[in-house]
Amino acid sequence: MSTAIERINLRATREAKQVIEQAAALTGTTLSAFMLQHAYEKALNLIEQQQRITLNAADWERLNQALENPAEANEELKALMALGEKLV
Repeated sequence: MSTAIERINLRATREAKQVIEQAAALTGTTLSAFMLQHAYEKALNLIEQQQRITLNAADWERLNQALENPAEANEELKALMALGEKLV
């Protein structure tokens, strides 16, 4: 387990603080622990949603077909690949 050494400061309305304090008390945690846990979970969820690609069955099939049967490289693609090799 790592030790928390970073600090996060924020301001809230009195009502928001009271609601969060009540929720923290209901879960038996401190205000800080409650806020950090829920903000952390929400952040992870948001990041995961932004990084995930969701396809329906038809799109999944088209993707698999494209991967299994790639199109022939045209002249523009060949030139682009050659340029990439020169740059590396």
